[in-house]
Amino acid sequence: MDVMFDMIGTFPSRVTILGAARSGIAAAKFLRDRGVTVFLSDRCPQEKLEKIIAENGLAGVTFEAQKHTEAALKANLIILSPGVPSDLPVVVQAKKLSIPVWSEMELGFRVSRAPFLAVTGSTGKSTTVSLVGSALASAGIEHVVAGNIGLPVIGLTPNVSQKGFVVAEVSSFQLETIERFHPKAAVVTNLTKNHLDRYPSEEAYCSAKMEISRNLTQNDYLILNACDARLFSWGKEMSGRVRIVYFGANVPGHDSFWCDGTIMMYRFTETCGTLGDCRRMKLQGRHNFDNASAAAVLAKIAGAPDEAIFDGLSSFKGLPHRLEFVAEIDGVRWYNDSKSTTAESIDCAVRSFDGNVHLIAGGKDKGCDFSVVGKAVKERVKSVVLIGEAAARIESQWKGLAPIIRALTLQDAIEKMISGTRQGDTVVFSPGCSSFDMFRDFEDRGEQFCLVVRKYAGREMPNG
Repeated sequence: MDVMFDMIGTFPSRVTILGAARSGIAAAKFLRDRGVTVFLSDRCPQEKLEKIIAENGLAGVTFEAQKHTEAALKANLIILSPGVPSDLPVVVQAKKLSIPVWSEMELGFRVSRAPFLAVTGSTGKSTTVSLVGSALASAGIEHVVAGNIGLPVIGLTPNVSQKGFVVAEVSSFQLETIERFHPKAAVVTNLTKNHLDRYPSEEAYCSAKMEISRNLTQNDYLILNACDARLFSWGKEMSGRVRIVYFGANVPGHDSFWCDGTIMMYRFTETCGTLGDCRRMKLQGRHNFDNASAAAVLAKIAGAPDEAIFDGLSSFKGLPHRLEFVAEIDGVRWYNDSKSTTAESIDCAVRSFDGNVHLIAGGKDKGCDFSVVGKAVKERVKSVVLIGEAAARIESQWKGLAPIIRALTLQDAIEKMISGTRQGDTVVFSPGCSSFDMFRDFEDRGEQFCLVVRKYAGREMPNG
């Protein structure tokens, strides 16, 4: 059963939303405001769900708490929040009954007049979409930045004209339940072992990411990391079906955006050019130059001129929880990289400093291969404090590379680092794991880290 659902189409009469987090609540508001009967289903306690509903002005929306039952199947359409697994029994049953199951990304796409510029991958997604937004803002091009970065697309896309663009960060979870989702251009930043707590294999996870290309045609662009062997190979397979653009290296015979030393260059639609010197950028590090190269491709496709693109890339200061400087304590600089949820992101964080790094890592184990960080830990890390569910497995893979100790809590880890560092050192909190064993989300984790560090630095508490 297909659902006629777009800016000028007919809305379904009854929609079930599984999951009452940000995207689920945004979808509920959008649908309720258009006369749709909304049923909200979440596994959280009833008292918490009632509070969420009240705080978001959703009085009158029917709901169930602590479970997902067959009541959710009394709908013309089911919207699945990213944190809700697509293999839940109620979701499987819905598909058997031919009830469409969409991600909130699909919903946002269906009601958008503006084309999508999409970014997925294992790491670098949020930074890349933010860099695109900065470049488009510099060029005066109408756009919104939304999606997995923390701003539900359905809350923003209806307000963008057909002359604008939706710059969307898209997760593998969202891509599991797309149908017509069709970006004008899609970036895949990289593919590394990730989310093996949700996917049966690395191949299944990568396949979910590759779904971003499902509806692309020869008029669209697929932008791939030339330094990722899996993506480079995939680009060869896809070259007859979609326009391939590589970033991160100059690939002869193909459109490419890359840094020659520190100079960002490109070859695109039979035109060669230089965008600028990456030393002008506020974000430094090879991984950020690659993110900026990928962002430049999307900005170029959107019609931004070269000078405006590089001005936007250069002026972007970075996002909270991404190697964010927090404070200095007795000559030791502390950085919050709470957005780090993969082993590879730890590697990027550690390699962003010349040495004297003390690392706090760990969290909920997603099955990442932490041995890939081994060389960086051995060469640049003076000590490691591990927390959370993944601590034992990380320690087993890094044993002998640097002194390692365990901490029971994040505050305990910070206190151990304060006593174990000296002037000139750098402490980096780069967990490399998800946050859900100890925190609400990566933002909560990062905020708590910053609060404790600033307290010990003697700074005034925020809002205090």
